[in-house]
This record gives sequence, structure tokens and C-alpha cells, in this order.
Amino acid sequence: MSSDHLRSRLVLGSRSPRRVELLSQLISRNSFEVVVAPDESEPEFDGCRILDEILIHLAGIARLKNERVWSILRADSSPLILTADTTVIAPANPPVVLGKPDGPDWQKRVRDWFCRFYFGRTHLVATAICLREPSGTLREAVVQTEVTFCDTDDQLLEWYLTTEDSLGKAGGYGIQSAGGIFVTEIQGSLSNVIGLPLKETFDFLQPWLTNPTHVH
Repeated sequence: MSSDHLRSRLVLGSRSPRRVELLSQLISRNSFEVVVAPDESEPEFDGCRILDEILIHLAGIARLKNERVWSILRADSSPLILTADTTVIAPANPPVVLGKPDGPDWQKRVRDWFCRFYFGRTHLVATAICLREPSGTLREAVVQTEVTFCDTDDQLLEWYLTTEDSLGKAGGYGIQSAGGIFVTEIQGSLSNVIGLPLKETFDFLQPWLTNPTHVH
């Protein structure tokens, strides 16, 4: 159940409709607004060779998004600003970060990801969240979830590619939509895979709720 009241204005710095939906499970939709900084280019992880470096870089992306939104709003009364970034990390040496497939060859790329990294294997989904408080204090966390896919099923994969569900999604699949058909096991937060870990987000927002005991 969502709470209607915050003791400070809240801004969600994300264009993702999935994050809007998830945040609306914690607080009512009319309790926050969406402001997106103009530069939302796909992040690069080329210099990251180990998992810890990827997670640190991911946290930096969420922080940078927050700073960009703050730079737009700084003339306004100090709001709470929440930003996040999600990535999919495939097990390899070094680990492989799988971004959002696009371009004319996106189907070929997603097919390769499924065959090399997904089918019959477990991969990691990580979301970094950053909350800027009115005082300027940053609260940050990186949440990890392990996702296991079914064994190879070429027919199912070809059907999935026709849905175009891969487009615009980190790792090339949506666990909350048609992509969930491949999932056999999840260790950790499902909402984290979708794009916003609800437990950690609520923990960050709880001090600012006027009636936190009503939120479940």
C-alpha cells in the first residue's frame, strides 16, 4: 500500500515507466514528479575488469544522473532526488556487461547473449540507487539479484525475438513481461531486476514519510 504524504518534494530522475510504476507502489503517483536530465546516453563499462569495478562504476552512473537532475532543479526549493541505473552482468572472465540492444542487428545480438550467457546459466542483475536529501547528503546502494534461465530452447527464443520485448531493456529481456518465460529461479529482489529495488528504496524514503507505519 502506498503512502500519500512526504515531508519533502520528491523528484524521480528517470524516464523508465517501470521505475515510475515501482515507485508508485511505495508512494502515490501524485506524490512525486519525473524530471530527466537531457543526457541519458548508454553508460560504458569498457575499463571494468572485475565485478567490484562494475558495481562501483554503476553507482557512479546513478550518482551522475542525480547530479544532472539537481543541476536542473537547484534554483527550486531543495527536493529529494531519486535516481537509479540497472545493468545485467554475464559470468565470464572478465565479466561482460550487457546493455540495451538497439540498431538493425539487435536480434542477432540478443540471440548471441541468450546462447552464450543465458540459457542454462545464472547471471547477475545489479541496480544502483542514489537519493539526494535536501541537505545535499547522498544515500547510495547497489543491489544484486541472481537470475537463472531455462535450458536452450531455440524455438522459444525465436518467438521471443518477434515480440521485440528486448528493445530498451538492459540485458535484452524484460522479466516482468514476455522475457519472464525463460526464468527458472531468482535469488534476491525481483523489483531490482525490473529496475528499482523496493526494499532499499523504501528504507531510504522512510524518514521522509509522514505515516510510514501505513506502508507495507
